[in-house]
Amino acid sequence: MTNPSQSEFLWFLQLSRDGEFIGTKNKMPRKPTLPYLQSLIATAGEAGFDALLTATNYHSEHENYTAAVAALAQTAATDPALLIAVRPGMFQPAMYAKMLATLQNLFPGRVRLNIVTGSSPAENAMYGDFEDHAKRYERTREFMQILRQLWTQPPPQSFKSDIYAFNDAVLDPAPVQPIPIYFGGASPVAQGIAAELADVYLMWGEREDMIKERMAQMQELTAKAGRTLRYGLRTHVIVRETEEEARAAAERLISRVDPEVRAAFVASHAHVDGVGQQRQIDMVKNLDADLMVEPGLWAGVGMARSGVGVALIGDPQQVADKIRRYEDMGFSSFIFSGYPHLEEARRFGELVMPLLKGKQEEGRAIHTDKVAPVA
Repeated sequence: MTNPSQSEFLWFLQLSRDGEFIGTKNKMPRKPTLPYLQSLIATAGEAGFDALLTATNYHSEHENYTAAVAALAQTAATDPALLIAVRPGMFQPAMYAKMLATLQNLFPGRVRLNIVTGSSPAENAMYGDFEDHAKRYERTREFMQILRQLWTQPPPQSFKSDIYAFNDAVLDPAPVQPIPIYFGGASPVAQGIAAELADVYLMWGEREDMIKERMAQMQELTAKAGRTLRYGLRTHVIVRETEEEARAAAERLISRVDPEVRAAFVASHAHVDGVGQQRQIDMVKNLDADLMVEPGLWAGVGMARSGVGVALIGDPQQVADKIRRYEDMGFSSFIFSGYPHLEEARRFGELVMPLLKGKQEEGRAIHTDKVAPVA
């Protein structure tokens, strides 16, 4: 998949129920069945996306590694790759290195890895991880070191520290293609790990001045480490044929947020110790009623969703222009999502992707009457 700027574009593989409204008491109506995951991957491929992120979220209906294996097995070799997220506290790194190598060898070129340290001790504790912020990042660094060691050096390999130890591990064959490592984190320790060990440093959408400051910090760190990095941006997106329609769609998305759901969500902020998540929370405080962070960036998703809470918003040209601004800052990887994910992937592919790839395709405009409603 190529385009004039050589950026890559990823969509989101929703492993929970999907729907048109967020923050309601009722479950979203569309179940994440395997046929739905298959159709979402195929639709993203038709829309021009290179890969889809499978996030690790304890509140999702599916465990993401298992879902990724099933989805890869049931989709075509020419379909998009999967960016599989992992929390180091949930797996022994030597075994996980072999698990990912196996996937890459069975599905060549369709496996990427997103390392997630985690921002909520309460959520981590749900599955037995009770480490504090500093210890989690120490563990993350070693996890990434071990993966690279086992994937690139001949067996047998050994490792010993206070966190991990193994003797004479054999990983053979090595991955048939390199497995790129995506990693994000706004704290100084996270930035240092990314500069040393990541291939793509991920950031959530923030104000442009905040992004420029962090990228300058990262460039200093990578220069000291003698490395270069690619930079990735993770946001939602709401695009329609006109800006007015996009704003209306955004308002509709949060029009059924339940006050009790919202109150519980705000209360959960007290358990956050991740710097990136706290930056998202702080950034949207005291916004005007339109919830606009800056031109083209809307914060309404953060009313009822943890993680990234902002969305690119506007008509196709406005959204494409905003993405071009990010490219000018140095981003070359973009991970988008929207509700419902299948229809919004298709919409982005028809409205925005031709502008990003410099194509003038006839009939690219999509009309709402051609989008199937959520059942």
